[in-house]
Amino acid sequence: MPRYGIPMQTIVAAKLDMEKPWRNWSFPFVAPQALLQSAGIVRRFRPDVVLGTGGYVSAPVVLAAAAARVPVVLQEQNAMPGRATRLLSRVARVVATAYPESARHLHAKAVVTGTPVRTEFWKRREAFPTRPQRLLVLGGSQGAHRINEAVLSAVGDLDLITHAELEVWHQTGENDYSWIESQSDALAWTVRERYHPFAFSTDLPDQIYRADLVLSRAGAGTISEVSAAGVPMLLVPGPFAGGHQRLNAGPFEQANAAVVIADQDCDGARLFREISAIVHDEARYSKMVDAMRSLGRPRAAEEVAGLLQSVSRH
Repeated sequence: MPRYGIPMQTIVAAKLDMEKPWRNWSFPFVAPQALLQSAGIVRRFRPDVVLGTGGYVSAPVVLAAAAARVPVVLQEQNAMPGRATRLLSRVARVVATAYPESARHLHAKAVVTGTPVRTEFWKRREAFPTRPQRLLVLGGSQGAHRINEAVLSAVGDLDLITHAELEVWHQTGENDYSWIESQSDALAWTVRERYHPFAFSTDLPDQIYRADLVLSRAGAGTISEVSAAGVPMLLVPGPFAGGHQRLNAGPFEQANAAVVIADQDCDGARLFREISAIVHDEARYSKMVDAMRSLGRPRAAEEVAGLLQSVSRH
């Protein structure tokens, strides 16, 4: 935020761990301090509206705003709203959601806006080839080891690279990059020409817009950005955090905009089959492109801003 010249204030915060209650020993000491700090910020800043984006850090500020009768808007990016959003929806005027299914878990009016994305994703890609020619693998900044293993195994099959004429750009994450680099040295030169592992990229929006197919976890942020660009996906939901990524992937799978592979089934053979099936079926790929275009919401930020203006007290 300082890089964009936006003033910022912080509060102390403590996560309330419902699965391991013994970790909550500091909560009774931190929570009152967080509420006092939040009340002070609200009193000094005198906001017309407060936006909460979920998570335990937002709770004290939202509660302080509600106590001061400041209108509250919440924004939820996952299909299953987090515990904080479900609780705080009781004091919110409206909740901006990415999925219609979220509404039944909330105690306030829900409006489907999509999840705000960076300005680089405010337009849909227009032209696509008749079949995928460039696969982008995204594992996040830290990578996803199971996906990394499966991709390395799949690209070792000459047919995936050469027969399908597929370029593979693989964001490995920092943890696995050296290992994948050493393993890729053993690949045939025809494969190495078309396989490009990298640890992380500062021009990720450009990478996504150049991709014809994206393989990734089903985190809400990644899905929002890739769908805003309109690029079809292969999704491997993470088995963590109560399985919320599987719920995020569901609507895209149902609309045939994405193929979903269970984490335990993600290996080289399965990736090879799924990617090959898409590459060699031009009609199916065209339908995936059309479906993703219909689901992506590149202007979600404007819609959320509109909600903020509509409930503002000035």
